[in-house]
Amino acid sequence: MAEVKLSNQTKDRVAACKSYIERKYQLSLQQEMEKKMIWQQLQQNMQNLNFTPIEQELIKKEILHKEAIQLRKKRQKITVMDFEPIAIIGRGAFGEVRVCRDKETKEIVAIKKMKKSEMIFKNQLGHIRAERDILVQANCPWVVQLKYSFQDEKYLYLVMEFLSGGDFMTLLIKKDIIPEKEAKFYTAEIVLAIEAVHKLNYIHRDLKPDNILIDENGHLKLSDFGLCKHLGNKQNEILSIPYTERKQDTQQQQTRRQLAFSTVGTPDYIAPEVFSQKGYNDLVDWWSVGVILFEMVIGYPPFYSDTPQKTCQKIVNWKKHFAIPKEPKISPACADLIKRLMADSSERLGDVNLIKKHPFFNGIDWENMRNLKAPYIPDKSKITANFDKFDEQDPWYQTQEKRGREQNHFQGYTFKRTHENEVSPIKRALEELENIKPSGIRANFDKKQRSQSPVYNASPLLNQGQRSQSPSIKEQLKQTYVQYFGQYLSPLNKQKRPETAQIKQQIANKKN
Repeated sequence: MAEVKLSNQTKDRVAACKSYIERKYQLSLQQEMEKKMIWQQLQQNMQNLNFTPIEQELIKKEILHKEAIQLRKKRQKITVMDFEPIAIIGRGAFGEVRVCRDKETKEIVAIKKMKKSEMIFKNQLGHIRAERDILVQANCPWVVQLKYSFQDEKYLYLVMEFLSGGDFMTLLIKKDIIPEKEAKFYTAEIVLAIEAVHKLNYIHRDLKPDNILIDENGHLKLSDFGLCKHLGNKQNEILSIPYTERKQDTQQQQTRRQLAFSTVGTPDYIAPEVFSQKGYNDLVDWWSVGVILFEMVIGYPPFYSDTPQKTCQKIVNWKKHFAIPKEPKISPACADLIKRLMADSSERLGDVNLIKKHPFFNGIDWENMRNLKAPYIPDKSKITANFDKFDEQDPWYQTQEKRGREQNHFQGYTFKRTHENEVSPIKRALEELENIKPSGIRANFDKKQRSQSPVYNASPLLNQGQRSQSPSIKEQLKQTYVQYFGQYLSPLNKQKRPETAQIKQQIANKKN
């Protein structure tokens, strides 16, 4: 029997479905086990606080009601109709980036829209999956936050936080040369951002000023993970990196930087071992940090040429072409850091702790960077003040078409940050219940009683006679749990929640 050969597209679809199913059921099993443990703990805590079975049932019903609402909200499908387009701020080989307004929350967001047919034709399925996955995992201040990912028949969408300061390349063009003190600040933030990515076991592989965004306070965040690679258990891989097209410049500027970043794109920041095809690891990102620092303090990238091909040739033969010019003058510490980052991979400074200890970073408060005042505060007069303008090509709202086979390539792409990270009602109930400390309540109650009666017995093991003769500890607990569980016990009117009202009446009858 002849061996059946699978096409690359079929292999990609199988891998995508396999990955989706594994993640889905692993997460489902983990959540179910965690939920079971929390219910058991909640039940135990309510018993410890002397809640009656009816009171426990009341809280349980309200928690289940909240969970049902949360589940319905989570299942609601997100579409482009949920967002109002404002302006296009970027365009690349596979799609565009728009600033939009969430119609429900009124929040301003950035939405990356990518054409499925192009992603499949150019064999970018692995890259688009890796970008989505790292944005889901990287819930940290150094990476742009992914809020939602969804899809329709033609496009994939990444809904991200909008950073109004534009990209770092725009700042470099505006300033030409960054003073060394400011360069130290920005390089430190880039180091922390790369550290965060590497901790997730990813290599960015496309670190450049265009992919570093500035928030409204002037701090940096990494974006555009279309070429990132998950390391897994592999320390070195031979990889071929396609060059991504850069956005077109709206004005031709006669500077060397604009020449280096022409419309066809340039590999200025890629490490030499990538071109040599001898295998590489996360050290390639630290080379890119060195190139960016060079550009900040010198005013142009170290291997700039009039064509990408010449730039590649210079990088491959970097030892022959790399030199730090005498002008403008930079400190010995700055020059040393650049040389140690832009070194052969076997000698390159790649331990983040050693990088942080380098003399160039003397005085940097690594634990408090995002609380410091940034050297540059972006213009906030207009939402898109720090971005180039792009003409409309494809309409934002499009007619829906019949579901095609392309959909099968992107199983499990949908994600909702709001609901993935939202605390479940049962977990919130447990947290609030744990805030009720019987010993603390009893202590306060005992103190009050002692001030009124010198013979009051403050022992926590009060007999039934003592409980009936004074305002009971149980009543104190009841007042406290009503305070903490107010959000669960609020809808008690008969029109909205008849079953809850019935239980409430049972409690009242029991008291009488």
